[in-house]
Amino acid sequence: EKKEKKEKAEKMDVEETPKKKKEKKEKREGGSRAQPSQPAVEATNIEKILFRVGKIVEVGRHPDADGLYVEKIDVGEEQPRQILSGLVKFIPIEQMQDRRIIVCCNLKPAKMRGIMSYGMVLCAENDGKTVVEFVEPPEDANIGDRICVEGVEYRCEPEAQLNPKKKVWDKVAEELRVDSEGFATYEGKKLHIAGKYLTAPTVREGVIR
Repeated sequence: EKKEKKEKAEKMDVEETPKKKKEKKEKREGGSRAQPSQPAVEATNIEKILFRVGKIVEVGRHPDADGLYVEKIDVGEEQPRQILSGLVKFIPIEQMQDRRIIVCCNLKPAKMRGIMSYGMVLCAENDGKTVVEFVEPPEDANIGDRICVEGVEYRCEPEAQLNPKKKVWDKVAEELRVDSEGFATYEGKKLHIAGKYLTAPTVREGVIR
């Protein structure tokens, strides 16, 4: 009887089709092979940057650095951000208060002469750096509006905080300029909010820092 059972089992193994063997193998391995996943979209450097419209709600001089202002800037968050700017030599303090400006919001916080700064304001400079002035948003822009670049398809959210080692901001800053008409540009394309452009009041053919 044992011999008959063994012969029957051997016969079943021989008769098993290649298809069934494949099905059993796939079942053991967890089913059919998974389809390869689509590669993640790699954000361009400009997509990683977060520029927002801000308003200076408070400003004072740094107690230990003659060239620095300490500002509180509303960028549409729960609390104003503390940001330090080396603008004392270029913009009188009375022209700082209540100014609507552009803020780079996702730089790594940095301590400047003992006080933390949580962002950076965008300014236009002429070639000799004798004039430094704020890049200005459109008049009807809202606090917290995000700035985009004309013609750029934004496929990703900006990074929560830029990694300084990757030099993303440095690479972007190299391509930020003011054109001959006073428009703020990146790689020659205008910065805008809903189709309305950012400008420099007087600087032409200058850099943005």
